[in-house]
Amino acid sequence: MKKNILSIALMVVGLILLILSFMGIGKGGNLEIKIDEAPLIMPAAHKVYANPDALDGQYYLFKAKITNTGSGTLEDVVVRYEVPGYIEWTELTTVGRMIPGQSVVVSCYPVFDAKITEKTTESVEKTNIEVAWDGADDGDILREAFTFKMLNRNEYAYTNMPLDEILSWNDFFDNQVLLPCYVTPNDPIVKYYTQVVQEKVLRGEAAGISNSPEEGVRFLMGLYEATRLAHMVYSATRGMPQSLQDIQTTVQHLRLPREVITGNTGLCIELSLLYASVLSSAGMDPVIYLVPQHAYPGFKMGGQYFAIESTGVGGEGLGGTLSAEQAFRVGMGELDTLIMALQNGMQGYSVVDIHALNQQGVVSMNLEDNEFLRRKVDEIAQNFEGRGRSFRNATQNLQPQQASVARFPGPLSFAIPSGWQTYPYPAPNFPLLIAQVISPDQAASVSVYDIPANSAQNAMVQLVQYFAQMGLNLQYSIEGNRVQGASSNYAAVFQWKGRIAPGPNGYRLVAIGADQNYYQHYAGTINSIYNSIN
Repeated sequence: MKKNILSIALMVVGLILLILSFMGIGKGGNLEIKIDEAPLIMPAAHKVYANPDALDGQYYLFKAKITNTGSGTLEDVVVRYEVPGYIEWTELTTVGRMIPGQSVVVSCYPVFDAKITEKTTESVEKTNIEVAWDGADDGDILREAFTFKMLNRNEYAYTNMPLDEILSWNDFFDNQVLLPCYVTPNDPIVKYYTQVVQEKVLRGEAAGISNSPEEGVRFLMGLYEATRLAHMVYSATRGMPQSLQDIQTTVQHLRLPREVITGNTGLCIELSLLYASVLSSAGMDPVIYLVPQHAYPGFKMGGQYFAIESTGVGGEGLGGTLSAEQAFRVGMGELDTLIMALQNGMQGYSVVDIHALNQQGVVSMNLEDNEFLRRKVDEIAQNFEGRGRSFRNATQNLQPQQASVARFPGPLSFAIPSGWQTYPYPAPNFPLLIAQVISPDQAASVSVYDIPANSAQNAMVQLVQYFAQMGLNLQYSIEGNRVQGASSNYAAVFQWKGRIAPGPNGYRLVAIGADQNYYQHYAGTINSIYNSIN
């Protein structure tokens, strides 16, 4: 009997040991970690790094892929980290159970104290990471560390890429989405300066600037006039690189808008940040235009874009100073060039929409009021006394631009003007029409047709037949891949021009046009879209 009891006991113990050997709880687990670390942190963008929802979480301190390479299951796996001097040991996440072979990826979005924006020197900092689990001894805990560069609050990295890996302007401007971090409309000094400009330069006439293009341009010109009257100097010698070969560093020291105001000088990008800050503080929708060797500011309103050459105030060795009217004309001319470059898909040309990026979590640092800087603004404002202007005559006959920053995909891709809406398959009974891009007033449009045909001529014949079935008359002429024509019914005529080429289902036709009563009004936009087709 005793032998039977002993045998049973041994069997039970053996069974338990067998089960535990398969479960491997707390033992036999080997963790492997691979870390994707940020090469640098910009204090001005600390709110972006802390927000996993900002820009879809693309800015982080590190991402870690942790894999259980052992034979045992690990329970209550915990990841924590610290940045000595900035962030104390913080639990990043509780992974929970990890079975053999399982991998998890954890991302670290560090919450730095706001005092990080007081940092005035660059430094190399360290991140320590620990991964522990239930039952792990101190010697079992996985420990890793890496260093990163912490910039000062004024430093902006155009890209996180190493110098020797930059092959294009798009590479160089990789971090342009972080520029709104340096746009500070809520800075008490910027707010005070905005108030002074409204009262003393524009003579208190600032009503309606948020919904009237004319009033918006008047304010833009008034802001330029304020910098001109203050004898602000454009610091041209330290501007953006002229070519990729000129790039010596990807990091630039940027004076904050309050520093540009009170220091009365700025680079092209710094002046653009100042304008964007003041325009936003005044309730407008600012943008910054970037080109390979320059930056200049403006705003958008109702799908229309405006620009001014803020560096027209001049500087040492730069010749004369532009009037506000001249600076506006130059800026609008530069905007023409930028839009054409965007339509042609050229690299290095972009529009930084400040408020759109704000909505994606790219927000500026908090800055404290400063009595000394307020007095500096008062000193500068003495230049404005009795010299303000309304600029009402200067805003007559405005010629705003419809900026194109998006493209219709696929064969015969084309630029889509800002504010135009794309509607896929807008006519269910007309399957050849796969998309229409329509202007805000619905007077102009781009129609995209996919036609099952073996030649361009055959495709157009089929299109004529489809139009006839719908009670429409289609006339056209074709030369190579260029087509122009008109479609009509008893009430209206639609004039158009376009291109035809082999497509995914035979031939694709892209036709741009407008009601004949509005064609001349839209001629410039129609030609721009037509020329952007590639």
